[in-house]
Formats: sequence, structure tokens, C-alpha cells
Amino acid sequence: MYQISNNTAKRSLLSALTLSLIGFAGPVFAQTAATTTEIEVVELTPAQRYESALQSLLADGGNQLADFASFYAENGYQPIWADGSSAAMLALLTAIEQAPAHGLAVSRYNVAELEALWVGAKTPEDLAALEAAAAQSYVKFAKEISSGMLDPRAIHKEMNATQKVPETSALLANVASATNMAAYYKTLQPSSPEYTQMLELKQELEALVSSEGWGPLVPTGTTLRPGQSGDRVVALRVRLSQRGYDVADTTSPVFDDVLVEAVKVFQKDFGLNADGLVGPQTLSSINAQPDGRLKQVLVNLERLRWMNYELGERHIYVNIPDFMASVMDNGSPTLSFRVVVGTGKNQTAEFSDTMTHMIANPTWHVPYSIASEEYLPQLRADPTVLQRSNIKMLVRGSGQIVDSTAIDYTQFTEDNFPFVLQQRPSSRNALGLVKFMFPNRFNIYLHDTPSKSLFARDARAFSHGCVRVQKPMEFAYTLLSLQEADPEAAFQRVLNTGKETQIDLVSPVPVHIMYRTVWIDSDGQPQYRHDVYNRDKMVFDALVTAGVTLTTIEG
Repeated sequence: MYQISNNTAKRSLLSALTLSLIGFAGPVFAQTAATTTEIEVVELTPAQRYESALQSLLADGGNQLADFASFYAENGYQPIWADGSSAAMLALLTAIEQAPAHGLAVSRYNVAELEALWVGAKTPEDLAALEAAAAQSYVKFAKEISSGMLDPRAIHKEMNATQKVPETSALLANVASATNMAAYYKTLQPSSPEYTQMLELKQELEALVSSEGWGPLVPTGTTLRPGQSGDRVVALRVRLSQRGYDVADTTSPVFDDVLVEAVKVFQKDFGLNADGLVGPQTLSSINAQPDGRLKQVLVNLERLRWMNYELGERHIYVNIPDFMASVMDNGSPTLSFRVVVGTGKNQTAEFSDTMTHMIANPTWHVPYSIASEEYLPQLRADPTVLQRSNIKMLVRGSGQIVDSTAIDYTQFTEDNFPFVLQQRPSSRNALGLVKFMFPNRFNIYLHDTPSKSLFARDARAFSHGCVRVQKPMEFAYTLLSLQEADPEAAFQRVLNTGKETQIDLVSPVPVHIMYRTVWIDSDGQPQYRHDVYNRDKMVFDALVTAGVTLTTIEG
């Protein structure tokens, strides 16, 4: 609960404020229209003085306060917070005080200014200043706790999560009509159970940061394997035990079957191949510290706020750091599969769009960057490389097909390569046998691939930015299941023609390509993933710049 200093004085002041709105009036001189020689004293009521002052304050704010001005004008300038009672202001300040629990910066909401205005309000003009300030603090807080403090697009060009920020007028109308403001403010945060679970995880990590954490680190070294023994194995047992995994005996120096199973469970929990070997990636996850995990949680709480809206009864969810995708129906996965995403140089963008169709037996229109940067050097060394890859070469602009073996490629560079490359449909096509289209400005889509071996890797960032799918046929059948009695047979009929064919989805499906490095799974367990593109750090740094402070970590 928000604590008010000198409560007796404030309660007396609030009673006085009520009286001032009812009975205090001061003289205002105005010239009448009747004559230029007669002056009449016009006394404005306190309510009129309040209204005039609030109208002036909002007008002075220009475009930034235009929505506020419109709302108050339409509602007769009725006060929401400066109404002479303590309940409204107390509820607002109490709600704002909880901002740090959500990983938000309380300094952004002008608490000190609100307190000063509240305590110092003695006139209708003072109350107008309090109302204007409270309205702005509330709207800023409401927008940020519901849809995020940060604009992801301002952090990195590939971060384009779609935020749905509530309208100022709607927020003001909602709070003005609330019968219980304290309860209403609690509805502003994301309502998903996962958000609440993430807040609880944040508290658990803060407690760990303040204590001994997860014990001593496991020393670095070569990969630990079953059957080995030594001090590193003992350290591994202790560390896993502290993390909540059953290792039976924390003093044994032997990497036995019990420890192997504990390592495998840990690896499954962290999206790693469960081979029981403690290599660099597994060791990095085991040695992660609570303060680092806490930063990740704060970043992913912000990402949850960015995505605080209905994703669609059926939607496709791609999580870049997890290298996984799912078709979600009413909140549950109908189909999940591994994916390969872009490399660090060719990062897959975060964004949402709508899948409208798929293309069976696709032609690969080789992007210019790949043609000039990758194929041109190969052509200089061996002009027959395109023929072996079933790729035809066309003159850019005219579309005329040319013989790729009859060109002197030494005269071209990455900047002036004048040809277009197209790979014909086949099982060896870079896009495989099907691609899934949701037209977007990033030119990203999901597609099959002939390079199946990459799906066996822990980290799967190998593409040029598009998303390769492990189960393309099952994916196609699932998408067609809502419009075909026998989706497999329907798709195979088209595929067997060998011709490039577009298959429209009767009901387009939302696609969300996201970047989540922490989430809570269906069993209520936290899942952590590596920050493959270093975007966690970018978001965390932006949060700190915006005012977030972590005294448990930095102090």
C-alpha cells in the first residue's frame, strides 16, 4: 500500500479542497459588452475556475495533449482524481508504485510531482494542475504496463513486434467509469496466466540473487562424458542439485547413469539435444547465474507486453531462439516442429503478418545478394555450376534466357551483376517442395528444404533469413485441414503434377515470428534459451536507458 507522510495534514487538506471547490470564489474583472465605460465585477465559481484552468493547461500542451483536451471537453471537465476525495489519488499512486514489480521504471510516471501537487493543492487552479498531471501519469503508466515501455522498432531494424497501444480516450473513459479504481488498475497488465507466472519467476530470481544463487560454477574444460570422474563431475552434481535436478549423491566424483539422466532432463528443459554430454552449450546453460536469468525475465516481460492481444484462434507461432514453430489452435499446439532461422549476418526479423497461401513445387527466385555474393564467385571458378543445380540465368530487365557457360564472369562484380537466377521446381530446389506465404516487406516466408541434416543441430541459425521447416508435408496438411476433407490427398494431387501451383487458404492464418528467450511451458516450468542474435542485451540496455533500475544486481 502507498504510504503517505503526514497523513493527518493531508486528510485535513483534502477536506479543505472539497470545501474550496464548493464555496471558495475570487473576483474576476471583465468588461461588459454594453459599454466601454461601465465595468462589472464577474465572480466565477470555484468549479468554473477549475474548468477554465484545466482547459488552459490542456490547450497549452498542444498536439501532445489533444486527446486529453477532447476527452475532458466531451465530459464537462469533470475531475477523475482531483475530486476532493483521497481514494482516487491514493489508488493511482499505489498502482504506479507497483511498476518495478513488473520491470517498469517508476521514475517515468512523475510520482514526486503528483505528491507535491496533491499536498499543495489549495485553489481550484491547483486542483486543475493536479488533474492534468494525474491524467498524464495514468495514461503513460496504463499504456506501458499493457503494451510495453519501449518501441521495439527503435531498438533494432529486425525487431518489429506489432504493439497494440490502447487509445488515450478509451483509457480515460475506462478509469472515469470504474467503480473500484484499485481493482481497475490491476486489469491493465496482460491478463495471460504466463505473464503472472513470469512475475512470480522474477520474484524467485530476485531472491536467488540476494542469496547464494545456484552454488559454485562448474569449471570449464573438455566435454564431460558418462564414465568420467573428477572434481568437475562433483561440481556438476552440486550445480544441478541446486538447480532442482535429482543427482542422488552430490559428493560422488563419477559421471554415472543417474547423473546422465539428470543432464538429459536439464537439456530437454533448455531446448538442447538430450545426449547426456556436457559440452559448451550445455555447460553455458548450467553455469548461467540468477542475475543473468533475471535480466532475461525482465526483457521477456516487456516482450509479453508487446504481444498483449489475441494472436488468433488458429495462428502460427515461430520462436527464433527456440528454433521451433507451432500451429496453435485455441491456445494449444496442433503441430510443432523444428525450424532453421537466419544466421547472425542474415537475421530473421520479428514481426506478425497473415499467411494467405502456399506454393507447391516452387521456383526459387534467387535474391540478388545471393546471386552476386555467392553464385558469382562459383561461376568464375566453374561456369557449369548453374546447370548442375537446375538453375536458369536470365538477363535482368528483358527476361531473356542466356547460356551461363558462355559468359565471361571476370567483368562483373557484386555491384553490377546483370543477371537473374531462377531454380526450377524439384526435390533439390533450395525451397524444397513447398513454401508457405505471408507477403511482407521483409520478404520472409516458411519453406521446405533439401538440407535436412541441419534440423539435428542444437543451434539452428543457418538460413539467409527465411524459416526452413522440418515437417513441411505435415505443416501443409494441417493448414489444409480446415478446408479439405482429405488434406493429405488434396495436397499430394497438386504436388504430383510437378508444376508450380498456388494453393489458397480459405481462412488466412496469422503468423507471429517472435524472439522469446524465456517463457513458462504448459507444465508451469520456466524455459530459457540462448540469445542467438544478442537482442536480449539490446532490449535490456534500452530498458535501463528508459529508467529501469535493478538494485539487487547493480547495487
